[in-house]
Amino acid sequence: MKLQTITAAVLALTIVASPALACKGEEIYTDDFSNSDGPWPTAPWFSIAGGGAEFKMEAGQSGFIPYLGGNFKEFDVCVDIANPAFKNADAPPVAGLAFWFNDFQNMAAVLLTPAGVMFSIRNSKGRTLLAAPPRKINALKGGNGATNTLRVTVKGQNVTLYANDTRVGAFRGTPEDGVIGLLAESEKDQVTSWKFSNFKLTEPPK
Repeated sequence: MKLQTITAAVLALTIVASPALACKGEEIYTDDFSNSDGPWPTAPWFSIAGGGAEFKMEAGQSGFIPYLGGNFKEFDVCVDIANPAFKNADAPPVAGLAFWFNDFQNMAAVLLTPAGVMFSIRNSKGRTLLAAPPRKINALKGGNGATNTLRVTVKGQNVTLYANDTRVGAFRGTPEDGVIGLLAESEKDQVTSWKFSNFKLTEPPK
């Protein structure tokens, strides 16, 4: 099932903090996306330049770009996400961080919309579950061009979610061996440009 379908069905029913301040564990990797030499694969709809990583996909498309530095069950990861221009408030595009990722049928993800809504999903063997239900997050800045810091901390079975360095939710899940990466989806009827910056991956807090 496509993320856009999930988001549409679900939605039918501050000050930006620096990731350098948010993720405080022992550093594994940081990237300011100033050049394309980092551990990221290439794709025709994905580019890195000038301090940003951009997903620019045709209408209705989803994309995932993994960090190729290894697989992680536990971690603390942060990234800044700039909202794209969007039209449909009832089925907005989504973007965020995916982890325990093997494919779109087997992964977990924490996603936000340009309207300031956040939710989490867990896909296992093709079955999609809501790990954390969608809700409006006061700490998120909504609207075109607004930038938010998304942080996900995983330690054991505990997954904790942060928006702009404010704890906004948590859920439990069984860790699986998989990669961490950036995930985005375009709006169903127009090209959408999601921009990521200031990626930081550290060990989980003790």
